[in-house]
Amino acid sequence: MAKHTTFDLHYHTNVYRLPRAQRIRKLNQHMKCLQETAVDYVASTEHAYKKPLDAYLYLRDATKNLKTHIIPAVEAISSEGVDIIYLYRNEEDLKNALKLIKPFGWAINDMNKLRDETGAINVIPHPFTPGRTGLANVMGPDCFMDLQKDADYVEIHNGLSLHFLENGFKRSKIFNSRKLENSVRYTFRLPKKFRLDTTGWAVSSDAHFPSHQRIVGSLSAAIDEDDWFSFLQQKHHFKRKSVRNASQTQLLKLWHLLQSSACTLGEVVEKNTLKSKVKFRKLSKQVKNNDPKQVAE
Repeated sequence: MAKHTTFDLHYHTNVYRLPRAQRIRKLNQHMKCLQETAVDYVASTEHAYKKPLDAYLYLRDATKNLKTHIIPAVEAISSEGVDIIYLYRNEEDLKNALKLIKPFGWAINDMNKLRDETGAINVIPHPFTPGRTGLANVMGPDCFMDLQKDADYVEIHNGLSLHFLENGFKRSKIFNSRKLENSVRYTFRLPKKFRLDTTGWAVSSDAHFPSHQRIVGSLSAAIDEDDWFSFLQQKHHFKRKSVRNASQTQLLKLWHLLQSSACTLGEVVEKNTLKSKVKFRKLSKQVKNNDPKQVAE
């Protein structure tokens, strides 16, 4: 019987700006939780504006005694605000890539070109996620399907959406919006009409806290640890696998929702602040270069 190998291609260390003592505590939690879930490969996909290289190194060092292999990665953000994940072979490749894939410094239509230029594997995460970071929500389903044709993976299951679904998410009681309801459900399970057979299918936890890693991707295959990159390049269709007991108390489920919501709000503030700075620097450069046409635009 072939070994089932597990991959979580969307996972956040989430220690950005934490004081040293809090950072150490959270990293210890990562170590304990990943020891429990025993996922074979976990991609450290910290957001591009939250020092993803540091996040990778912290998580790698914290879990060095585990069987889990930490993949260097980044959840990059385009000028349109869309999230795209890039996975790299090693620390050096990630370090070099971050010089090119700067937050808000590239167009979403170049997502596959940037992958090739930086030697990455890319993943389209949560295309229909509520908010303004999903490719389908921001650019429209047609653009999403067109860019998916040449992408390596699309995320067909995202564990973060479980917090909404498990806390009694009902359109009529909370948001009164069919579109928002579909966004949440499509994030947890991307409908087959939006999946291409030629693209790989990723299943990810999108955990921002260690204990939130609930679902990952699984495939009946055994691979050498040093061959994971070539393995992923084959664009596999991963199956959903639960790695943590779903029978949690309602109070704990609510607490996880509050944790994730607070973290998301903090990231919105961080993104908006950085986006304003990028826009200001660009405008200042245009003024300095005396380009009235671009300034007017």
